[in-house]
Amino acid sequence: MAEFSLIIVAGGTGSRMKADRKKAFIQLADEPLLLHTARAFQGVPDIGEVIIVMPAVELAELTGGNDANISLAKLPAKADVLLLQLADAGVTRVVVGGPRRQDSVLNGLWAVGDAFEYVMIHDAARPFVSHEDLKTLAQRTRETGAAILAHPVRDTLKRVQADKQISETVSRGALWGAQTPQAFRRKLLMDAFNKHNKADVTDDAEMYALNGGKCAVVQGSSLNFKITTPEDLELAEALIALRAAKAGDIRPASAIFRKLPGGNTIFDLERPSS
Repeated sequence: MAEFSLIIVAGGTGSRMKADRKKAFIQLADEPLLLHTARAFQGVPDIGEVIIVMPAVELAELTGGNDANISLAKLPAKADVLLLQLADAGVTRVVVGGPRRQDSVLNGLWAVGDAFEYVMIHDAARPFVSHEDLKTLAQRTRETGAAILAHPVRDTLKRVQADKQISETVSRGALWGAQTPQAFRRKLLMDAFNKHNKADVTDDAEMYALNGGKCAVVQGSSLNFKITTPEDLELAEALIALRAAKAGDIRPASAIFRKLPGGNTIFDLERPSS
């Protein structure tokens, strides 16, 4: 039996994206970013349910009502297209989020089925997580109780003053950039969120640590980046196009490698159609 419940948090404002909608709902290769992320988890045997947490406004737009918790198990044929697509991608439930990310995570935790011993928490803005990394993460979580995907810092780090002058170089030797999913024993993470939710944290591992929890690190792929800026979106578009080409997509190159926002393109390739 699958032991993990997956919670996808889709509450980012998209302010740095300069978008007219929440980040999870911006278009990536002509489909909502959230849908790409949900599909990344399809076929992962360790995951038995997928819960999406989204803002109340977006949830109301999809459902046409004020439901705070809806099952996607038996949607009517006339349901919103995105809800139908998410259900087809394996999403089992959508719940309303809160004012902060950690409030949204807690709402998601309350919706997790009692049968699941573990939870994975994932950002909706990371659509390129790999099945191999998920398998390793699940195994490490079973061994240690808590583990996150992360990647060693590569760039030289500088501490910068308010006037944009460098004050010192920071050693990167022991520094890793945290990614998601972050995975935990469900009851231990729930206990941490219930006891320390007044604290402002930037990720779930920090909340877990406030409760005395230790968390292991699993090195994740650098492709598991978070789409935050318009430039990140361009990279994501290019990666999808490149993967389509490698998979033998027979559409004309102009239909795959297209101009990106701002008039730029990363892969300016011409490949004849078959």
